[in-house]
Amino acid sequence: MTIHRDPIFVTGSSGFVGRQIVKQLVDDGFKVRALARRAPQKPWGPSVETVIGDLSKPETYASALSGASAVVHAALTDDLSHEPRATSDLRELSAKAGVQKFVHLSSIVIYGNPPHGAITEETAPIPSSDLYSRTKLAIEETLRSSAAGGQVIVLRLGCVYGPGGGWWTEGLLSQMRRGRLILVNGGTGFANMIHVADVAAIVSVVLDRSTAALEIFNVTDGVPVHWSRYFSELEKILGRGATVSMNAASAKEYGRKWLRPSLARRVFRKLSGGQLVYPLDDHGIATFASRAVYSNHKAASMLGFKPAYDLETGMQSLSPSGETLALTQ
Repeated sequence: MTIHRDPIFVTGSSGFVGRQIVKQLVDDGFKVRALARRAPQKPWGPSVETVIGDLSKPETYASALSGASAVVHAALTDDLSHEPRATSDLRELSAKAGVQKFVHLSSIVIYGNPPHGAITEETAPIPSSDLYSRTKLAIEETLRSSAAGGQVIVLRLGCVYGPGGGWWTEGLLSQMRRGRLILVNGGTGFANMIHVADVAAIVSVVLDRSTAALEIFNVTDGVPVHWSRYFSELEKILGRGATVSMNAASAKEYGRKWLRPSLARRVFRKLSGGQLVYPLDDHGIATFASRAVYSNHKAASMLGFKPAYDLETGMQSLSPSGETLALTQ
């Protein structure tokens, strides 16, 4: 194992993805400075220095950038409207500290929700009505326009799932325990997934590679599956059915009725004992209806990156009881 002398500064170290990145980097011989708002309940170990700070307050972490060889930005602030500014501050401060590489975790949501087609890094982003999507795109634009030196690597992640939490695993399972989720158009849209351990693995890979001043990679497992398949795997974990099929038009009408239900409708639902079906907004409907495929060819050809998990092995990393397994620190 190669021992790397200079530490990697990791934001979002206490989050679903950030925890796995820290673990992977330590396993691969890196030293880590992990930015967190509070000390972890279980210390990471001698290879990890916890930096107590807040991404929205640069003065709380700026000194910890000194001597770092790279920044891995895996965090979001509490207020998404402040996120582009916070990322800009982090980028500028890291460059001033002599950090040579800045790895930013973005998302395929910046492409909007194309109804179909092969989506590559050359596909033009589409501004979205969704705040999270707009924020991720704004961050990328901030990084593109920065005059700071060094390398910037943007990883546009697919739907990240795996043990330890995350929206696409524990978030969906939590909703399914309380009600039912809508399968738009019978779940025939494509899910472009990536296991959290594979996200951490590609971060480690790019830290060891020299790239152009700005390089962008789509990060998926390269094997899109229908949403009906992914949801059925979650139902197996849950031990019962927890979906209802609607075409896009019906899902849209249902959303109009229940995203902001009137008092009368809320009372009717409560009195009737009807099971909760979670409504989707237009963005969510477009997400689940899309049959676009997000290519990981560039990461495979330039980096030699091959995901270790497909959906079958990825779902095996989850507990059969319906609770996600905690990642080891």
